[in-house]
Amino acid sequence: MIGYLTLVFLITGLLMLGGRAVSRSIALLAAQSLVLSMIAFYLGLWDAKASWHMLVVGGLTLVIKVIVLPWILYRLADRVVKYHEVPLSIGPGLSMLTGVLLVGLTYSYVVPVLLKEVQVGGQMFPVALSAVLLGCFFMISRRSAFNQLIGIVMMENGLFLCAIAINGGMPLILELGIFFDLLVGVLVMGVFTNRIRGTFDTLDTKVLNKLKG
Repeated sequence: MIGYLTLVFLITGLLMLGGRAVSRSIALLAAQSLVLSMIAFYLGLWDAKASWHMLVVGGLTLVIKVIVLPWILYRLADRVVKYHEVPLSIGPGLSMLTGVLLVGLTYSYVVPVLLKEVQVGGQMFPVALSAVLLGCFFMISRRSAFNQLIGIVMMENGLFLCAIAINGGMPLILELGIFFDLLVGVLVMGVFTNRIRGTFDTLDTKVLNKLKG
């Protein structure tokens, strides 16, 4: 079951690289977060090594990342994103190809060579690291500042899955703090994005870079 869920988790990350529409990216991000919530619920219910707090984390993930954050991002996108599409630094096809190469690099070199000391079985760990790299690439392959918000949440999903893969998650108090920081961070960045859009009438980072000194 975990293998199928992690596969869907990885596929949603790759699909996010293949489109311009903001609504599509937010929907895929919510789907990825839903899969992450299902993984936490599954471990909390069926894995004897996982503690009960995985159920709490799964519930928080469901409420915050699947419901609250997508709602905030949709509302913000309606205000600040023109035409509900974002300019890309590279084309969708090349972007997805790069994502596949990053996944291949993670499986063939990063995990077995660079991180060979980390003794973790199964596919959860390489999938989690792949999600972090895909989130980082998502941020730099889009020229809209709005996508920094989506990329950050995507990377956080990967980091959270890394923590689950390595030691069954972090202490509950730390995870609660991370959820709170993530929610506040997105809200603050949303305010700044709205102000940038209102002041310069664009979120295109290529245009904004021309405003330097």
